[in-house]
Amino acid sequence: MGLFDIIQAANAVDTIVSTLSEAAKVLGDKNSTPEEKKDARKAQTLGNKKVQSKKAGGAVTKMYNGGMAHGRKHMYLGGDSSVQDNAGLRALKASGTKGLAAYKKITGK
Repeated sequence: MGLFDIIQAANAVDTIVSTLSEAAKVLGDKNSTPEEKKDARKAQTLGNKKVQSKKAGGAVTKMYNGGMAHGRKHMYLGGDSSVQDNAGLRALKASGTKGLAAYKKITGK
């Protein structure tokens, strides 16, 4: 399992940071192969994004398969991620009491 695979599966900040440390060691090692360095660069880029997301108060999100609808694959956010307010949700909220209840259930507001 490469560093990129490890960082993709990681959700805890300490795991991400330790993998970033390993990636830095690989990038600094003169004896590393080009494939190892490529994997370490990819892991470092993804790890930095995940750490910044955590620092900003966001969640490390992962997309999960939501099934098929109308012949297309749909995804949903997992973990402690949240749905952002968009035009469709605002229209649902304005549609009446049932819409307001659905809006509150979806957004948690």
